[in-house]
Amino acid sequence: MSVTQDELMYLQSQLEGLESIFMELMPLGVELKRQHVQDYYDKRFDAATKPISSVAENELRRQFNTKANQVRNLVDSAESLGDAGNRLNLIRAAASLPEERSKGLLNSVVVFCRGLIMESKADPDLLNEILNSKELRAVEGRVLLASCSFVIAEEAAFGNGVISMRDLLGQMLQLIKQERLLVRNDPFLVEAQCAMEALELDAEEKAGL
Repeated sequence: MSVTQDELMYLQSQLEGLESIFMELMPLGVELKRQHVQDYYDKRFDAATKPISSVAENELRRQFNTKANQVRNLVDSAESLGDAGNRLNLIRAAASLPEERSKGLLNSVVVFCRGLIMESKADPDLLNEILNSKELRAVEGRVLLASCSFVIAEEAAFGNGVISMRDLLGQMLQLIKQERLLVRNDPFLVEAQCAMEALELDAEEKAGL
C-alpha cells in the first residue's frame, strides 16, 4: 500500500467536494449539473463581495472557484459511473483515485452501502461478509467510511433491530486499521476518525444528561 502526496491531495479535494454536495448543495436542492453548480457559486460570490474591498474580492473569487471546481470535477466523475444524482456514485467517485475508478467495487460493498445511504439500512449478512473479506482494497475502505460518515440518521435498521451509526462506523474503522487498507493520513480515514470522535462526544453528553 503506497499513496503519493499528490494522490492524498487529490483525495482531499474530492472529499471537500463531496462534503459541499452533501452539506451545502443537496439541502438547497441545487441540481448537480456543471452549469447549475457554477451558477450557484457565482451567486454566492456576488452576495459575499458586495461590501468587500477589491483585495479581499480577489481572494474570495479564488476560494469560490476552487470550491466550484471541486464540485464540478466530482460531478463529472460521478457521471462517468452513471447518474451524478445517485449518492453512492458521488461517494464512489470521490473515494477513488483516477486509476481505481474504472475497476468495479466488490458487490457486497456496493449493495451494503446503497442500502445504508438510500434507506438507512445495514444488512447484517453483508456486514459480516465485509468484515471477514480478504478482498477489500483501499477504495472500498474509503467508500465504506464515507457511507457511514455521510448518513444523517443516528441509527440504521439492522435485521429486526437497529444499529447506531457510531457502532457501525467504529466497526469500519477497526476493519480499516486491522487490514491496513489506508495510510494514516488518508483524508477519508482522518475525516471518519473526526466523525467518530464527534459521535462519541455526543453520546457522552447525552449519557451525562
